Formats: sequence, structure tokens, C-alpha cells
Amino acid sequence: MDHSTLSRLVEAGAVEAAHVVGKTGGWSVVIRYGEAERPLAAQRSRQVRVFKRIDTLVSYLRDVGISQFDVDAADYAPATASRPDRAAALRRTHEAAEYDKWFREQVEEAIREADDPNTVWIPHEVVEEEMARQRAELLARLASQ
Repeated sequence: MDHSTLSRLVEAGAVEAAHVVGKTGGWSVVIRYGEAERPLAAQRSRQVRVFKRIDTLVSYLRDVGISQFDVDAADYAPATASRPDRAAALRRTHEAAEYDKWFREQVEEAIREADDPNTVWIPHEVVEEEMARQRAELLARLASQ
């Protein structure tokens, strides 16, 4: 259930109960209406929305129009300081920065070589002829096997 659905249910008076549930890293809320119970989902990810601070969740529920709810803190545990997902992302960022540096150095070197008056340029036709010769040699070798 997303925010807009919850707001419409509250406006219609259809919300029977709200249960705040503690979990590792924060708090989620489950809304009961009619025969159904649904957790509040984040807008973009559609995953169960987790509030890191209970006072933020309380303010959210009050703003929506829910002022009474029960709390189950049995499984609550504060978030750990270490975030392995962030460590991996940071490592990938450093690797990308290293590759970007290497790539830019390669481009600069190629430009310097191209601008050097002593650079020997090979015409395209010569390269095509050399590749055709190498291809023919390879095909001949394959045919003889």
C-alpha cells in the first residue's frame, strides 16, 4: 500500500488499525482495513517502507490522520554502523575513477602521438591489404587441417 492509498483509506474511515512493527534498522507500519492487512510501501521501490526513527513514523501517521496505533518492538534492533552495500558501492566508485583516469591518460597519449610530426601514418588501403593477406593465410591453414 502506498501513501496515496493510505490517505484515501483514512479519509474514507476504512482504516481499522495501524500496527507499528520494529525490525532491524527501524520501524514499519501495517495497516488493517476490512479483511486485509497491508504494509506501507515506499513510493519508488515498492518495498516495505522502513522509518529509521520512530518519532518520524509517529509524525507521518499523525499527518495522515492516524493518531492511535499499537507498537510491537520485540524484533527492533538499531541499524548497524557498517553498511556492506555502501562499502561495495564505494569500491566500485574508486575502480571506476581509476579506470577513468587510465582511459583519459591513454587518450592524451594518443593525441600527443597523433600531433607528433615524426608519426608514421599507414594508409587505410595498406591496412586492408595486410588484413586480407592474414585472413587468407588463416583460412588456408584451417583448410589444411
